[in-house]
Amino acid sequence: MNSENISGLLEPAIDKKVEITYDSLPNSSFEDVNLGNATFTNVSLKAADFNDVNLDEVTFNDVSMKGSSFTDMYMVNSKFLGVNLSSTKFGCSIMNNVEFKNPDLKNSQFIHCDLSNVEINECIIDGLKINGIDIQKLIERYEEEKLEAEHKA
Repeated sequence: MNSENISGLLEPAIDKKVEITYDSLPNSSFEDVNLGNATFTNVSLKAADFNDVNLDEVTFNDVSMKGSSFTDMYMVNSKFLGVNLSSTKFGCSIMNNVEFKNPDLKNSQFIHCDLSNVEINECIIDGLKINGIDIQKLIERYEEEKLEAEHKA
């Protein structure tokens, strides 16, 4: 091989652009790969494992994460807007300043969570319980007492 061919093989990965279209790569392994600014469209990652991955500033649109598990995640300033998180589990994760907008969280459980300064607004809370206390009934009782206090004043 001449020196031109060898230098072409050894070019830095940062300069490479790879396009994979209409291909199947099941059971593949990617290690120490930089996919920054990559675009994934109509891609199946079903049953894929992500370990020690930096997903800062990533956008997921029209993505199904049904039945996924997120453990030891750092998701500060993240937004979950109109997502389906059915059967999804978050464990041992830091999720400060996170926004959930229009999610369906029916039948969810929050166990051993720090919910300090959490705000819940304009949400359906039928059957919502915190430490066994029915919150809807608690709010109704609060509203009744508030009305009674206003009438006495």
